[in-house]
Amino acid sequence: MLDTTLIYTRVPSHSGSATQDLAAAGVQVLHFPLQHIGPPADLARFHAALAALPQADLAIPVSPTAVAAVFAALPGVWPARCAIGLVGEGSLGAARRALAAQPDDAPWPRLIAPQLVESAGTESDSEALWEALQLAFPPGQVTTFPWAGRHVIIFRGGNGRDLLQYKLEAAGAKVKVVEAYSRLAPEYDDHTAELLRKALGSGGWWLFSSSEAVGNLQGLLRQAGLDAAVLRQQRALAIHARIAQALRDAGFGRVELTRATPEALIYALQRLEAPSPPRMPT
Repeated sequence: MLDTTLIYTRVPSHSGSATQDLAAAGVQVLHFPLQHIGPPADLARFHAALAALPQADLAIPVSPTAVAAVFAALPGVWPARCAIGLVGEGSLGAARRALAAQPDDAPWPRLIAPQLVESAGTESDSEALWEALQLAFPPGQVTTFPWAGRHVIIFRGGNGRDLLQYKLEAAGAKVKVVEAYSRLAPEYDDHTAELLRKALGSGGWWLFSSSEAVGNLQGLLRQAGLDAAVLRQQRALAIHARIAQALRDAGFGRVELTRATPEALIYALQRLEAPSPPRMPT
């Protein structure tokens, strides 16, 4: 049995059964969400994109939060002709749960996701999803633009361009990027100050699934009047190499990569806390 603390920085709704699985393994979970989810800035545009799903060939909610936001606002069942592209295990699991909650007679769309990679730090790999999409959609008649005539909607938090948008547009697809939710930093109040104190003094491992959450933690430290050097004594798990680099840049004393599933987290903590490495379960 483990005897350690995991500081869970995701929003509580994303913990799912992870908290129970971790607790059963002896991990004490401290919920300290470093991001809060709000509605999109342009609700009308978001709802218009949802209404256009029956005419779309592919929709890509880029995170579990995006999956939850889209299905929560969906006016009916998911249109079966519109495939869903999913980046990472968390998004795939969220989509399966949302589709399973629809009426039994509602046909499922195709779910397209990269094959799971056992090495850590591959969560949210857009390049891997792009490769999976090329296998799932046969080339069109125009060889130089194999996605010509296809309509794609990317649901995300905030604005901006990303790799998938560039790749799809370069291949000829008509891509619409829509904000499905907004990401908000936590307010610094007495409750947040107490959570910050507990987390810093826990001696446990922080779990980060977002680089933005790292920046929000730095902001809370400044508001608390704490020197960033306190992070040198902190340890963190990151689900992607980019997040790991953000943690190192912020000054975390130790940073390790992991996948986001409860099984992977438990194995990572066993490996990091045990005097000798455990055997990976088969």
